[in-house]
Amino acid sequence: MIQRFHGMDRHKKFSTISVLNREGEEVQFLLACYDLRKYIEGLGPEDAVILEASSGTFWWADRIEAQGAAYYILDPNKFRIITDSWKKTDKYDARNMAKALWVHLVTGEFGIPCVYKPSAITRELRKLFSQYELLNRQIRMLKNNIQAILAENGIVIASKEVAHLLSQQQGPSLLKQLDISEASRIGIEMSQELLWRVLEKKEQLHREILLFGELLQQDVKRLITIKGITPLTALAFLADVGDVRRFKSLRRMNAYLGLVPRVKESGGKSRCGHINRQSRKLTRTILSQSIYHVSNSSPYLRRYYCELTDKRGCGRARIALIRKVCSIMRRMLITGEEFRWVEHRLFEGKLKEYEKILAEMREERESA
Repeated sequence: MIQRFHGMDRHKKFSTISVLNREGEEVQFLLACYDLRKYIEGLGPEDAVILEASSGTFWWADRIEAQGAAYYILDPNKFRIITDSWKKTDKYDARNMAKALWVHLVTGEFGIPCVYKPSAITRELRKLFSQYELLNRQIRMLKNNIQAILAENGIVIASKEVAHLLSQQQGPSLLKQLDISEASRIGIEMSQELLWRVLEKKEQLHREILLFGELLQQDVKRLITIKGITPLTALAFLADVGDVRRFKSLRRMNAYLGLVPRVKESGGKSRCGHINRQSRKLTRTILSQSIYHVSNSSPYLRRYYCELTDKRGCGRARIALIRKVCSIMRRMLITGEEFRWVEHRLFEGKLKEYEKILAEMREERESA
């Protein structure tokens, strides 16, 4: 039975901690605990800890769990006692969290809005995908910089020539043929070199992601039976949702992925707005880049996308199709079935390439 209830307001250099006993009385208060690791080592099965979701919270939650203590990761945006507090200090936050934990576990008067803690492999994949998105942003910035320099020199070239200018094989020779100032030439050369370096790192990171997701390869093999879903896209979806069975309904999963529009209702009238972008967006971003191939994965999806495009426009149709594909992937993971309209020759090619990359990465790791 839980005997001590710890409310932790964690910061970069110290933590403020309030501890209550079974009767709800504060038996210990630390305004500034500088050695949180040592404090956690003193916990046991009779302790329960609540801490706010922030950077590094999952790591500390793992340490608390290893000591046999219970942990609760609080969603501060949904905890009204903190968000609506007129006196928000470290001391009050720690004591409010400890009191809320005591009320939840002892009296059961109200629940605590908690954040889902993904598995270790899911968290590692999310870290790698964060770096992958960072590289994509850098690539876009470098490409836009090259285009801006060309525009400043009054040069407008076709899309095909732009692709040649950005390629490592034809870029240097094509740059010499352009009539631009010396400063512009230096700027483009530097952007080209940085771009090629980042593209190289992106490809390397792509392979690392596939290797880190090797434990999920059975789910990956099942999802890539859908045309347009690559192993990278499948791992992005798995990293985003974690365990699909934790969602009680399909709508909750879609809301978590930012695929459900906001709804405002007043006076018996409801109005749908834009999708909620303050959510996990990795799956939505990656699937948007392959929407044409996904829409051609079955006659049903193609017809659904074309009809919705005619009625509501490309933007809404794209989100609706992504929502539909995510629901299909969720069902495939729950039932263990393959995609009904799988193109076996295309699937076998993707599977062969996927297994080849995994084998090469294993050899590289063993020889390193």
